[in-house]
Amino acid sequence: MSIVFGTDFSERAMTAVRAAAALARRTGEVLHLVHITEYGSAGRTSSTDETLRRELLSRLEAQAAELRSRDTRVEVHLLEGTPDEVLVEHAAVVHASLIIMSHHGQRAPRWRMGNVAERVVQAARCPVLVVRSADPLEAWARGERSLRVLVGMDFSPPSEAAVAWVRKLRTLGNCEVVAAHHYWGADAHVRYGVPLSPESEVTPEVEEALRRDLTARLGDMPGSGAVWVHLDPGLGRPADSLVALARKEEADLIVVGTHQRTGASKWWYGSVSQRIVHESPVSVLCVPAIAVSALTIPEVRRVLAPTDLSDVGISAIRHAYSLVPAGGTVYLLHVLEPLGVPQTAPVHTPEQERLAEVLRGLIPPEAAVRGISTRVEVVHGRKISEAINQAAERLSCDVICLATHGRSGLSKALVGSVAQEVLQGSSKPVLLVRPQ
Repeated sequence: MSIVFGTDFSERAMTAVRAAAALARRTGEVLHLVHITEYGSAGRTSSTDETLRRELLSRLEAQAAELRSRDTRVEVHLLEGTPDEVLVEHAAVVHASLIIMSHHGQRAPRWRMGNVAERVVQAARCPVLVVRSADPLEAWARGERSLRVLVGMDFSPPSEAAVAWVRKLRTLGNCEVVAAHHYWGADAHVRYGVPLSPESEVTPEVEEALRRDLTARLGDMPGSGAVWVHLDPGLGRPADSLVALARKEEADLIVVGTHQRTGASKWWYGSVSQRIVHESPVSVLCVPAIAVSALTIPEVRRVLAPTDLSDVGISAIRHAYSLVPAGGTVYLLHVLEPLGVPQTAPVHTPEQERLAEVLRGLIPPEAAVRGISTRVEVVHGRKISEAINQAAERLSCDVICLATHGRSGLSKALVGSVAQEVLQGSSKPVLLVRPQ
């Protein structure tokens, strides 16, 4: 593996390369120093091309010699073509783990392609570090100070990739980590199926659930340095929220995942990472989801087993218990029709209590012997599939185990399929149990 640094010999690039070299020494990787000349320069001849090439190679070698004097392994490359495209291609050829560039601060209109750094972020198959200030990164890589890292978090694969890179940074040196999540309060309440409160934008129950889930996604952070979760409810743009928080927390580095959207998708959803690169006052590390290739085996500790109390619906319950190890929990869920009045707080009716007792009667006797605990939930829901997915989020379940009636054709069209709707709307793995 190696690190690629793209230089145009500007003052910013000459400063940023120090950080790149320090990171290469810290990781033990080779630093590839790359300069790219563009096609089609006016007045070019074979003679002037050769003169220019010798001059540029001389500058690259001089810079490389200085870096080698500081115990950095350096290779130089003089390439030709469109800078962002060639840099991305070269990074793939040398199996780069990281591309590093300086930010020149160009402010193109939002509808334009943006500068070279922004285009590289959109296309690279590996993480891209855009350096605004080299001093904090250089000092951290030398082990002289802690690095204050702000990581943008949500529940998407790019966010997981960003967190994975924060873990890698903490193995290299001391990092204080602020995990920031920007969200709309109403969306969070819908996610967990918690009634909105007229007194506040976000209820304590939802805040607690978000903090729990984000902390779980952070996992066990290696290394040293404080780690905490920052929740930021509001209707503004996530990018603006992260940039403002970076200023407030005096962060040295923002780490974000990127979907690398293009075309209509980028126009419709926008690009959080590109906006942060454009606006951030500090260095930014953009991590595409594909940059994390290590596959880990997930641990199943909580399984949601929804049932309509029919023979078919009950049949899936025993499969739910088969998934859970000792110390795990199975949540038995039944969904009732919604109440006739809007809910602003959880409501418990005599019917719910009666059905909860029915659910307790479905617990397999051997569950206690295996060390598996059970909780029962009877909730009112506007739509059964939505209530199931909300319960899975609220209870932080790892898997949904659900019976399917096996309908097809006209029967499915007329009656619908709760199982299919759960599959389409769930962010959790779903195990479907077909009737015998």
